[in-house]
Amino acid sequence: MSPQENKKPIYDQEVREIPTVTAEQQPTRLYALIRQLREDTLRTATLVKSHGQCLVNEWIGLERQVIRVVRNTVPEGEKLAPGIIYVGVAALAGPIFTHKRNFAVRWTSPLVFGALAAGYFLPGTAQVVVRNVWGRYGDPQSIDRAVAKWNEIKRKKDEFKIQLAENVQELRLLLQEGREFGKAKAGQKQSEAVQIAKHAIDEAKGAVKKLEDAMLEKASAAKQTVDGAVSVVDAKKQESASSPASSVAAETVSVVDKPKKQLPIGFKEKAEN
Repeated sequence: MSPQENKKPIYDQEVREIPTVTAEQQPTRLYALIRQLREDTLRTATLVKSHGQCLVNEWIGLERQVIRVVRNTVPEGEKLAPGIIYVGVAALAGPIFTHKRNFAVRWTSPLVFGALAAGYFLPGTAQVVVRNVWGRYGDPQSIDRAVAKWNEIKRKKDEFKIQLAENVQELRLLLQEGREFGKAKAGQKQSEAVQIAKHAIDEAKGAVKKLEDAMLEKASAAKQTVDGAVSVVDAKKQESASSPASSVAAETVSVVDKPKKQLPIGFKEKAEN
């Protein structure tokens, strides 16, 4: 026999008959109910998982949006964590302080208290929020003016603190040296008053000098005007004095130069008496 004939076949060459299922071998109702329950449970779990994943994705998107808004609203160097708590407490305390007022005051008190607390505890964030709201519904230049005024007030407050610290330090030094603070201040004020008086006197002298120069200029201008008027009057007088003589001379010349009228032939002029 050849080696190919000795190989065993992979598949059985015998045809087996499918056994018939009898009534006793069919699945019971309990088995069918458990299978249906298992399928429903698996379907429900898959649906819940998909909905949960959608909620997680929406929550992640909301978190990213909040982070983006906070990053664009809160300026660098300012922390939002403690200040926002104070703002919330102030907003909740508003109705407590206004519980005896009318309903309009009670309803607007949280907004007013919260805005004031935000301006104090979160000044940079409050400025950005107000600027964004006013930039959409108002004039941004007014916000710039308000910010400049607020910065001016803060600068004056800092200068007052510095001046107060210098005065306290000076008072300590004067008390250590045995001098009086009032006399030192009085001497300083007196020197300042003397300087101010000197400056005022110099300004008054300058004003008097300017006034004298102006009066001299006006006097010279008036003198020139009077001299011009006198010269005009003299010229008119000379013209008026010389006008009759010139008229008589003109008449004489006209009479002398006037030609005699010629008479017709045979006539003579009138005899003189």
